Amino acid sequence: MTIDKFNLAKAVIVFDLDDTLYTECNYVDSGIRSVCKRIQTLYGVDICADVNKAMAKDPKVDWLALACELANLPSTAKDSLLWMYRLHMPDIALCSPCKQALQKIRSESKAVAILTDGRSVTQRLKLKALGLLDWPAYISEDYGTSKPSAERFRAIQAAYPAQHYVYVADNVQKDFIGCNPLGWISVGMQGNHRNVHSQALDGLPASALPAHWVSSWEELTELLTS
Repeated sequence: MTIDKFNLAKAVIVFDLDDTLYTECNYVDSGIRSVCKRIQTLYGVDICADVNKAMAKDPKVDWLALACELANLPSTAKDSLLWMYRLHMPDIALCSPCKQALQKIRSESKAVAILTDGRSVTQRLKLKALGLLDWPAYISEDYGTSKPSAERFRAIQAAYPAQHYVYVADNVQKDFIGCNPLGWISVGMQGNHRNVHSQALDGLPASALPAHWVSSWEELTELLTS
């Protein structure tokens, strides 16, 4: 699998963050551990096992409300726990193949960047944990617009003039709609059952689909460098 007339040295490679560079469920698990640990420190109650048991039974359970109930906290404390979750330092990491691929792609491409939806501080804490805080980051809260808007894709084009632009992401519901009409090369990173968002293609227009699919970081590296 190759990209016709593609030159990585003349390309800007842009990555989505959640469920592309790392598994987002790992962030959720990290946040739950952090909140439960804070509750134990402040209130002397260890609720982690019960919360994890409830999450294993039903991943959509309102675990913040459950945490308040288990720790005998007022329901209004849920808002504080939510911000503890959003502002915790994540225990997440790039897998070894991802790290190797990013190093090679960054060294051989014209530029790299991150384009992600989310809160500015929360997403930057994730980037810090992943060792990517020095990468240019185009975060939705900073721009007041989220995918599928093309605004941030255009901002990248203005900041980094190049012959090719590539967006690597996972969410077919919104990730590629903004970049495809601009002539970007869209690449879908195939996930697994732990992905937060479904990758089912049923009913989606062609404009929402990536031009290429890869199932591993080795495949992505081969696609961009061969």
